Amino acid sequence: MKPFKSGAIIAAWLLRITILWFVYEQYFIGFPGFDLKSFPFYIHTAYILFTVLLLAGGFMQKPALTVLSGLAIFVLPIVQLIHAFPKDLLPVLLLYLLPLSVGFYFFTHGNSE
Repeated sequence: MKPFKSGAIIAAWLLRITILWFVYEQYFIGFPGFDLKSFPFYIHTAYILFTVLLLAGGFMQKPALTVLSGLAIFVLPIVQLIHAFPKDLLPVLLLYLLPLSVGFYFFTHGNSE
């Protein structure tokens, strides 16, 4: 059976919507106060910014914004994993793997479906 190549565009938009919903639920709702000295503030801000840019990049002809946003969304969970390394990672590993996977997909594929 051959892959359904026409569905790749829909799949990419579903991933964009899913990461937007995930970031909204995980990072925007619990957005910490403007505590500029806290590590989570910068992580939350970066997730929100690059997720919005990823969505905007889907409407553009060139893939540069999508690739850059995908790279950032891919790197942010890695930074979080490194930051949380001494602790037990198993309970939060899924929280990091979802954005890492979506970010890596858009980093490697850009807007080409």
